[in-house]
Amino acid sequence: EDEEEDESTDEDERDKQREEQKKLHARYHKEKGNEFFKGGKWEDAVECYTKGLRVDSLNAVLFANRAMALLKLQKYAAAITDCDCSIELDDQYTKAYLRRATAHLKLDKKAEALADFRKVLEFEPENKLALTTAKKLEATLEPAVEYSPRKPGDITNMKRTLPASDKPMIRIQIYDITPEDYDMAPTKKGIEEISSKSEEGGDSNASDSNPAEQKKKNPVQFHTLPSRVPVNYLQFQTDIRKLKEHPDALFEYIKKIDPDVYPKLFQESLEADQLFMILDVLNKYYIPNLLPVYNEMYYLTRVKRFNMAVMFKTERQQLTVSQLVEYAAQTVDDKLGIIGLIKAYNIMDLKKYNLKDIV
Repeated sequence: EDEEEDESTDEDERDKQREEQKKLHARYHKEKGNEFFKGGKWEDAVECYTKGLRVDSLNAVLFANRAMALLKLQKYAAAITDCDCSIELDDQYTKAYLRRATAHLKLDKKAEALADFRKVLEFEPENKLALTTAKKLEATLEPAVEYSPRKPGDITNMKRTLPASDKPMIRIQIYDITPEDYDMAPTKKGIEEISSKSEEGGDSNASDSNPAEQKKKNPVQFHTLPSRVPVNYLQFQTDIRKLKEHPDALFEYIKKIDPDVYPKLFQESLEADQLFMILDVLNKYYIPNLLPVYNEMYYLTRVKRFNMAVMFKTERQQLTVSQLVEYAAQTVDDKLGIIGLIKAYNIMDLKKYNLKDIV
């Protein structure tokens, strides 16, 4: 046990060192990009910021800086995408909102630009650019319907300012609702329960589908944790950061991802800690629940950076991988496939890990 604790401590220390190295490399590329930007070399700046993001894909500043360079290159849609990424990582980063607003204006999306400028004013009420531009946009866009102060339920003070339409009027059928119909409408409690279940993605008949029961089991409200299926690596990174302290929720999250999308999801960004986090989930949750793991293990090997990520395994990680391969061999009738996993995951001592008989 003491040896395992020491190994775990050493591994944590190596993780910290890797994170520090990432930050140093990202800072270098950011500063280099800033120099190119100041010199008017927009394309070189974009390249430097991109290099920085390859080593630190959770850096909101790098996304926002690259967006600024893309604005200079008149690549407005790409700039909006980078601003979206920056805001997803830091939803209070005003520069990202300002740059996205600028891109929206260039694309004549005034309503979207106004929304961004208003967001800036939530954080910086005295921001002159946001104040003046928002005021101009409000004069041209607002309001379609004006509301004056009124009491709840009072509709007499609502003033419409839309011009009358010149289109022909259409007849709308109005139906009476009988008291019996009320039972068909979801109550507030029912709506909350449905919403909670859809967030969990669980079976409505499951014993733990009751939100009150979930809260008892888990002090962190489950609906605050990510439950979506990630469509890109940035979403995966952001979600995993929130889920890593909640292994049960992490298991449900990983389970939702179809293994055949791993190559597209990770592209060239798979890190060793992410690879072994997934494998750890497979070992601790999939095996006890008798879930198949072969496809998950196979499609991870198809990710471009897999060979680099799997290269430096600790003894504990080697044991995890061997246990997964042994389990996979019991669940699929594909000897060549299992041999392929053994080679891909670089399991050398087959006898030690009870894999000798498999091959």
